[in-house]
Amino acid sequence: MERSAPFAAVMSFTCLLFAGQKMEQPGAIAVDPRAAAVERFLGFGAEWDPNFWVEPNLQLGVTEDDWAKVVGRIRWMRLPLVRMMIQARWCTKGDGKFDWETPNMKSLYRHLDACQKEGITVFLTDWGVATWCKVPGFSGNDDPKYADAIGTYLDYLTNQRGYTCIKHFILVNEPNYEGGGWDRWKKGVENVAKVLADRKLKVTFVGTDAAHDDAWHQRGVDQLAKCFGAWEIHRYAPQAEVLKGDLEAYFRKQWDYALTRDLAANEKFFMVGECGMREGMVSSHTNTNIQTYDYGVFMADYAVQAARSGAAAVSAWMLDDSSHKGFNWGMWKTKAEGMALKPWFYPWALLCRTVPPGSTVFRVPQPNPRTRVLAARFSERKVQYPFDWTFCLVNRGGAEEVVKLRVPGGGPLTFRHYLFSRASAPVDGGGFPVPVGELKGDLSQGLSVACPADAVVILTSR
Repeated sequence: MERSAPFAAVMSFTCLLFAGQKMEQPGAIAVDPRAAAVERFLGFGAEWDPNFWVEPNLQLGVTEDDWAKVVGRIRWMRLPLVRMMIQARWCTKGDGKFDWETPNMKSLYRHLDACQKEGITVFLTDWGVATWCKVPGFSGNDDPKYADAIGTYLDYLTNQRGYTCIKHFILVNEPNYEGGGWDRWKKGVENVAKVLADRKLKVTFVGTDAAHDDAWHQRGVDQLAKCFGAWEIHRYAPQAEVLKGDLEAYFRKQWDYALTRDLAANEKFFMVGECGMREGMVSSHTNTNIQTYDYGVFMADYAVQAARSGAAAVSAWMLDDSSHKGFNWGMWKTKAEGMALKPWFYPWALLCRTVPPGSTVFRVPQPNPRTRVLAARFSERKVQYPFDWTFCLVNRGGAEEVVKLRVPGGGPLTFRHYLFSRASAPVDGGGFPVPVGELKGDLSQGLSVACPADAVVILTSR
């Protein structure tokens, strides 16, 4: 990706903490142009593992019409980015030979074809060879032959097949669990970094991908900063942490650690590579809360806090249930269940659609401890004034909250008004969100919007 402006130049704590800022009037929120959390936001996205065209989906009889429905949904979402699995065993046994026409590779190509056509940025993630993804010819994640194999398939995918959508690469999913130990994973990182440089592969190496292990991630920052071009972690957050608004501070702490320890961090970005709710998490395949309305509000709140913290990308676990056998973490179900959309598709799809790559995300004052506000500025016009805006309000309180949004010099705009509440979440014939109305006003004067209790409102001029 292009990084024309340093990501960290706007991250100083001294100018970004506005919790105690005096407001003009109760409920008034003014966007301070100095309070940018992210200058070039990459987007809200999702994990999309490329298993649609392999078993068990083939046993379910998936068709081209089913695939068209999936692609139509991601097109409506304007999905900006995906984190996507690859396994070395899909194309090699570690014997120096490669088979590019295996069923898994062919399914991967179909997914990458869709990303290429739709302009979706891919974070390709090799899940390692230390645990359940073992390959007979590789001794572990630190095997130089494994790094060479990664270089070979990345060269094939990006140069020979021309998948320019693959812009980032991650080595080993959650290496604190699957890396084979710190020393072996660290050596693997160094091996792959050298291969990427030697082959001049045009992908950014992203790490650490650690999950719920601050020490592992911080050790990566301290020891592997020269290898990684961006920083990324996973977090399945407790409901209480998100409800209290503490998730924002947690992510800000992780990003600040990199900003203070990695001398080149101002040219990098911070990403949440997997996100979801900890409660109900039976396994990586199952969450018992995933089909509830509450999960949708939780994920919207999570997204707002992550972006406000300085995360330039936030990827949900996961796009759909067809990604793995016996899986239910997706935004919609498998063919066997009619590919029905789940409630949390509603707010997450809107966030993907209405906060485009390149947006500037501002950290604005919060009206109260239970209401979160995200403000994103962008321009898709030929003229720069007025800018376009998307605002997301998440009200976790027990009463309606009225907020007046003001942008000094913002100008007149017309906003589509979306509402996700227990009483109202209107959709069209395809199940896609539709506005409850329009709001017109001059942002320089302020625009008042009401958010019901336990609900999400999105206003967008996009």
